[in-house]
Amino acid sequence: MANLQQLRTLDSVRCHGGIHAAAKALHLSPSAVSQQIKALSSECGFPLVEPEGRGIRLTDSGSVIAQVASKIADLWETSVSEHQEHGATPTRGKPCVRLGAFPSAMGNCVLPALGVGSDLPFGLELHETSPHEGRDLVQAGSLDAAISIQEATEPADVRFRTVPLRHEAFVLVGPPKLLSAAVRSGSDSLSAFPWILPRVGSDCDRLVTSHFARHGILTRTVGRTDDWALAQEMAIALRAITYVPSSALVRRDGLTRSVDVAGIPAPARTIVLVAKSSAAVTSWFLILRQRLKRAYSRTSALAHSS
Repeated sequence: MANLQQLRTLDSVRCHGGIHAAAKALHLSPSAVSQQIKALSSECGFPLVEPEGRGIRLTDSGSVIAQVASKIADLWETSVSEHQEHGATPTRGKPCVRLGAFPSAMGNCVLPALGVGSDLPFGLELHETSPHEGRDLVQAGSLDAAISIQEATEPADVRFRTVPLRHEAFVLVGPPKLLSAAVRSGSDSLSAFPWILPRVGSDCDRLVTSHFARHGILTRTVGRTDDWALAQEMAIALRAITYVPSSALVRRDGLTRSVDVAGIPAPARTIVLVAKSSAAVTSWFLILRQRLKRAYSRTSALAHSS
C-alpha cells in the first residue's frame, strides 16, 4: 500500500524536476528516492516516470498522481496540526516499526530473526535498502531502524544509536584446484586469476577495490554481480575466484573456500543496527537488537561449519 513518504517523494520529484534534485531536497540518497518511486509505480500499476536524456521526467499519469499526492500530503499535515491544536489524544494501538536492510542482511539476519516466532509485540514493515543508505532513511523518517554498514572512519553522531551486530570478514571462494593455485601463488600472482567482482560502483565494489589497492592486487574481471549466491555459481561456471561475505557462503559441489591467502587479510565490514537516539530506550528497539544479534550468531556458526 502506498504511504505518505512515497507520495511526498513523488511530489518532490515533480517540484524539483528530477531524482537527484528531489533527493537533495529530502536529504535522501538518489537510490532511496528511486526505490520509493518504483514502489509507488508498482502500487499504481503503471509507470510514473520515464527516461529523458540522462535524467527522468514524470509521465502524464505520473504528473496527475503527483498533484494528487501533493493534495493528500497537505491535507494530512493540516488535519494532524488541527487535531494537535485542539488537544486530541492519540489512540494507543500496536506500534508498527519500519525496518530496512540490504539484501544479504535481510536473508541472513532479519528473516531468521523473525522465523523463530511471530510473537513480536509490535507490527513490522520490511524495506530493502542499499548497504550504506540506512542512516539517511532513518534520519529522513522513512524508516524507524535500519541494518547498515559502518565505515571504520565514520564519525560518531549523537543523533543516532548504532549497535554493532557483526564484524564480518569476506572469504575467498572458487573451484578447488583454482583456489589452491591462487592460495599458493600469493598476492603477486593473484592478478593472473579470473575474478568475479561486485557490480561497478556498488558499496561492496568499493570495499573490495580498496582492499585490492592496499595490497597491490590487480584483477582480471570475468563477471560482476551483487548477488552473492550467483557470484559463487558464476565462479564455478567461469572457473574464477571471488570474495564473498562469510554469512553468504553456500555449500556447493565444485566450490571451496580459503580464509588465508599468502598472509593477506580478507576485506571485512561491520554490520550495525541504526535508529534515532530517542528510539534506543523503546521496547521494540531492545527486542530487535536482541533478536538480530542472535540471528547473526546462528548464521555465522552455520557458515563456518558448512
